[in-house]
Amino acid sequence: MEKYKVIIADDDHPSRMILMHFIQILPEYEIVQEASNGEEFIQLVMREEPEIVLVDINMPGLNGMEAVKICKERYPSLQVIFTTGYDEFAVEAFNISAADYIVKPIERTRLFMALEKAKKLIQFNNGSNHLQKKANKLAIKSNNTFLYLSVDDILYAEKEGRKTILHTINSHFETSESLQELEGKLPSHFYKTHRSFLVNLKKITKIVSSGETYQVFFNGTEKIAYISKLKINDVHKSMGT
Repeated sequence: MEKYKVIIADDDHPSRMILMHFIQILPEYEIVQEASNGEEFIQLVMREEPEIVLVDINMPGLNGMEAVKICKERYPSLQVIFTTGYDEFAVEAFNISAADYIVKPIERTRLFMALEKAKKLIQFNNGSNHLQKKANKLAIKSNNTFLYLSVDDILYAEKEGRKTILHTINSHFETSESLQELEGKLPSHFYKTHRSFLVNLKKITKIVSSGETYQVFFNGTEKIAYISKLKINDVHKSMGT
């Protein structure tokens, strides 16, 4: 049986013990570490590389939300279940693609449902990566539909509010997946050129300076992506210029 590595982060020791007690009932999950603050949590994630983390938001020092954002930059596929006494952070949690958001006190059945959801997301992502390697396809969920796009057809992905738009020459496709999640699925020539853009460097035909940013142009379309001035040198290096 495949086991999923889990890290628990909560500054309240009894809360950590309750979570550990519940999770230990399920043989497919293995608790590898526990943290009591955001800084410790980040260090453990970088060291252990878990598949799933359960994170309280209000912790001393760096809070759980900010700590998760840092970890997701490096591990976009990390599945996050927030466990907190407050419900006002739910929108922000789902904006960073949290698997689930549980308000304390935590019920065992509710926790098991969240873990099952995280597990299915991991399996879906693994399946997408396998499909991409075999058929050069990207699988994305768009509303209630699964789409399979040719990686070579994708010009760029653009963050627009709570959704992400994948652009091809003649069309576009919406998904709730974040740029970080897409970056983890796509080949290395897809580069995050801007906080709102993930660009296929192989498709770029021209880069033009435009104020504080740079405009990116592609053959066969009038669509434009952007590069931040902080990333322009990295883009030139990646493109061999």
